[in-house]
Amino acid sequence: MPLSDDHLAHAIVDGLDGGVIVVDRAGRVVVWNAWIAAATRRPAAECVGQTLPALFPALPARFHSALAESFASGAASLLTHSLHPAVLPLRTRAGLPMVHNTSIRALGPKPHDFCLVQVVDVTASANRERVLRERQNARYHAVVDSAHDAILTLDADGVIQLANPSAARQFGTAPQALVGATLSTLLEEQEAWRAAWDSVRAGTPLTRPVEVTARRPDGAPSHLELTASRWSSDGRFFVTAILRDVSERKAAEAELRGLNLTLERRVAERTADRDRMWRLSTDIMVVGRLDGVVNATNPAWTRILGWEAEHLTGANLLDFVLPTDRPRLREILAALSQETAPQLFALQLRARDGGVRCIEWSAVAADDLLQAVGRDITAEREAEEALRRTEEALRQAQKMEAVGQLTGGIAHDFNNMLTGVIGAVDIMKRRLASGRFDDLDRFLEVASVSAQRAAALTQRLLAFSRRQSLDSRPVHINALVGSLHDLLSRTLGESIALDIACDERVGWGTADANQLESAILNLVINARDAMPNGGRLTVSTRQAVLEAREVAGTPEARPGRYVVIAVTDTGTGMTPDVLSKVFEPFFTTKPVGLGTGLGLSMVYGFARQSEGHVAISSSPGKGTTVELFLPAAEPPGETDADLPAALAEGDGQSVLLVEDDASVRVLVADILAELGYAAIETSDAPGAIVELASGRDIQLMISDVGLPGMNGRELAEVARRHRPDLPILFLTGYAGDTVARSQVLGTHMEMLTKPFAIETLAAKIEEMMAAAAFRAGQR
Repeated sequence: MPLSDDHLAHAIVDGLDGGVIVVDRAGRVVVWNAWIAAATRRPAAECVGQTLPALFPALPARFHSALAESFASGAASLLTHSLHPAVLPLRTRAGLPMVHNTSIRALGPKPHDFCLVQVVDVTASANRERVLRERQNARYHAVVDSAHDAILTLDADGVIQLANPSAARQFGTAPQALVGATLSTLLEEQEAWRAAWDSVRAGTPLTRPVEVTARRPDGAPSHLELTASRWSSDGRFFVTAILRDVSERKAAEAELRGLNLTLERRVAERTADRDRMWRLSTDIMVVGRLDGVVNATNPAWTRILGWEAEHLTGANLLDFVLPTDRPRLREILAALSQETAPQLFALQLRARDGGVRCIEWSAVAADDLLQAVGRDITAEREAEEALRRTEEALRQAQKMEAVGQLTGGIAHDFNNMLTGVIGAVDIMKRRLASGRFDDLDRFLEVASVSAQRAAALTQRLLAFSRRQSLDSRPVHINALVGSLHDLLSRTLGESIALDIACDERVGWGTADANQLESAILNLVINARDAMPNGGRLTVSTRQAVLEAREVAGTPEARPGRYVVIAVTDTGTGMTPDVLSKVFEPFFTTKPVGLGTGLGLSMVYGFARQSEGHVAISSSPGKGTTVELFLPAAEPPGETDADLPAALAEGDGQSVLLVEDDASVRVLVADILAELGYAAIETSDAPGAIVELASGRDIQLMISDVGLPGMNGRELAEVARRHRPDLPILFLTGYAGDTVARSQVLGTHMEMLTKPFAIETLAAKIEEMMAAAAFRAGQR
């Protein structure tokens, strides 16, 4: 029965996964949905008409002010759990305090007569955040306390809030004594720190360390490299500063700089000719130590990177290389220290203007010195990147073209099929309305055939996308191919000769027998249509063992043992251009209306989902051969072939039916009743678990795979804990990642794919009931 507008509104509000309260200007509750009733343990009948202060005496002042602001100005407010931990006294289904966010906003135009209060349960996410924060804090303190560098946490005013033990040692005082002081009071030179502080405070990260000077406890100067970063917490920002003592390095660098300057002067005096090449070269030339310290560079360094000579001598190449490339440079320097063979490599270097240049180097070690020549290849790399982006854009355009072709084909075919269904139903409605009942069977047949064509199209799409549900198991390939002889002969007609050539050595392969028959039939139909004037069609089988070298050029193929089914025709053949497109969905060479273009796409998807592949060869005027490779299998063991015949009908046995789609649930329940079974209906896993644990006599469970919340496979695991021998039948329209039956089905489990014929469902139920009765009789 259709719902009235009021009933529909109440149903929608009660169906929301969140609390909904509507109050009027007097503060009285007008709406109190089912979710808030469950969370407060107070039904709507008790709360509607009462005021919120009467229902919740401990409401915080911020809630009242937010409600008043909404009525006065229409302003919306959000009371988060982090600032307002307990706005309302709510409980989860488990009875635990509920962490929640509350929003308040006015309804309708001014003057606002009602306000909406919405409540969202964030208990799970809040608990995860709390646990994660505690773990992060523990790791943070462990790292900070063990660090050799001084680490300080400052607030927005520059006041120290946290100091590690290394900071206390650096400044000669206890960590607690540093808390409350400002970093600027601890430094000798404050100008560099103040500039860095203003930058970090404004949200601009430091691109390189800042050098500052402090005083040691003994009065000696301490040279420090300072890095700082800003972070936020609960609406406030803080700055973490790391100070590294580089006094010893500074002294060593000064000494090395003096030595390097002396060495450079001596080299310059003896190499006047080399100096001319040095100065005029357009490539960067570097002479340095094998640890990367620069002794000298030519002017090309300044022209390309912008750094002057005084910035380079005594510095280390690592200081100019991007962090991502520094490990590579260290490897090169280590290799040059061990051997004199030239090294060719590329590095990204920082330019003085803030840019990055890509330099290709040729380096060699001679006389315990690094001698390197670098060529700027930035423009070449940028051109390569531009080409890569262009190629990516082309691939994206091709992908969108394929999507357009796919959706266009689907829309065309489905619209044709829907026209048959809708048109037939409309005609039947008109005839029933006018009392004309003759010839209704014809229109019923039209609607049924169109619907079956739509179902077949869906299966072909699933096969192409490798998402159909397959019942893969060992299949005797020669026996299956031989059983199709009569069907294939009738399909081909009298003008085409059919040959079946099965290699006697071919045994078992792994496949879904029904889908394999459909794939062979598709190939035979395509071959028939390629021989309009008659010809010869051969279906053959053989064994194949593919080695790794044989499949190297075929990405979808894998090495291993296969059985091969080949369909060869003497038809018109295909050009290389057509051959490259045959597996694309909705691509067809047939006239409009004579083919969907999904036949070979379905075969390709079926083969790939069966862990096999398809090979095709063709030449214009010489025919086509399509080979279907399927994994070889061992003969199956003993089966339940000796089971008695399926029961003709039920005798009141109870069947638990779990289906979230109401129309499917009603249909299956009616089928069960027609067959003489008693259906126990439920729409979700929790309701099914209640029935399974109730002790009721249940002979079979029928469950949808894609249930909301706990899916059908998970429900089956729970069912087996309660009833280990319960047979379970899965119904699926699309099982996502669980389409492989071997991954879904356990002992005494079967699967049917929607849509299904009533007779198919009835036969499967009767078969499983008979098997269960047989097993019970064996015990």
